Amino acid sequence: MNLSEADTRVYLIDPVLRLLGYTKVDDLRREVPVPATKEFLDYELYAGGKAQAIVEAKALRIPVTDQAAAQCVQYAAVLGVRWCIISNGVSWAFYNAHASGPLADKKVAQVRLDGDAAATAEAWEVLALFSRDSLTQASPMSNLLAERVITDELTKVDSPAVQALRRAIRDRFGERVAPQAIVEVIAKFISRPRSVAAVTPPSTETAAALTPKSTEQPNRADTIQASTMPDPGKRIRDPRTEVLKPDGTRVSIQDLIRAGLVPVDAALEATFDGVTHIARVRADGVEFGGVRFSNLSAAAAAARGHGSSNGWIAWLYQGRPVGELRQELVRQLAPPADSEPSA
Repeated sequence: MNLSEADTRVYLIDPVLRLLGYTKVDDLRREVPVPATKEFLDYELYAGGKAQAIVEAKALRIPVTDQAAAQCVQYAAVLGVRWCIISNGVSWAFYNAHASGPLADKKVAQVRLDGDAAATAEAWEVLALFSRDSLTQASPMSNLLAERVITDELTKVDSPAVQALRRAIRDRFGERVAPQAIVEVIAKFISRPRSVAAVTPPSTETAAALTPKSTEQPNRADTIQASTMPDPGKRIRDPRTEVLKPDGTRVSIQDLIRAGLVPVDAALEATFDGVTHIARVRADGVEFGGVRFSNLSAAAAAARGHGSSNGWIAWLYQGRPVGELRQELVRQLAPPADSEPSA
């Protein structure tokens, strides 16, 4: 679906804003002029009798990135509005214009409305914080802001929080643990699915209407995931689709290195919310952001910044999901179909 920016507003963004409670004339202003410029704001959201947020719309085909948010955040600061929201109707990013530091540090969350039921519910959990009723409360963003800062601090090897944890381990057990090890353990906790608070999502019909049909080709990663899911009704593994080696153990990134399918120092790419991240294959795992991870999923979770992510699907090597290489290895290791087990 190739919607223009105007159509994206009408068919995707406007319905979401109505669901968030911006339904009256004094709740929302469109095409608001920015003082001392010739520019206009797409939306200005009001709650409690004052402007609380501005929204910049992008066409559906335009990815939502930090670069796209720069002007919106600048205008929010000029107008004295704290919150800046960037959306192409599917991806929604939220920035605190009053936060200190570079633009990336002002970003507090980014969600999408085109995922599965759990991901969509989690997205609405965040969106609900920017509803008209929520923004009139004293501190509706406390948990969201705390989550952002804590995640940042606990995934940086040189942060005071990680150093404090190293000291705590040393004091309790007398062991000196590398900061990379602590960050990797934390990444495992971050990658675990979190419980979703009770949020009233839009009806099934409304959600379907808000989710555009993609014009992209079917994602090969989705095909891989479907093909590697074992059938619970089968007791016998099929080596053509199973992701276990013939000896019953799981395939690791080290197995791919030994088989020559992925070389050490190879660059892996993963894209989350329109931002592409680069990781490097190492002999003992994967390196991302200066941190070593023993498996792909932990590295993908760190790159995504929130929630879990299947690293075999997320990371691409030369344009191919690494999961495809995992399947290729399993096929290579599988015994011939006509072979018989030795007596």
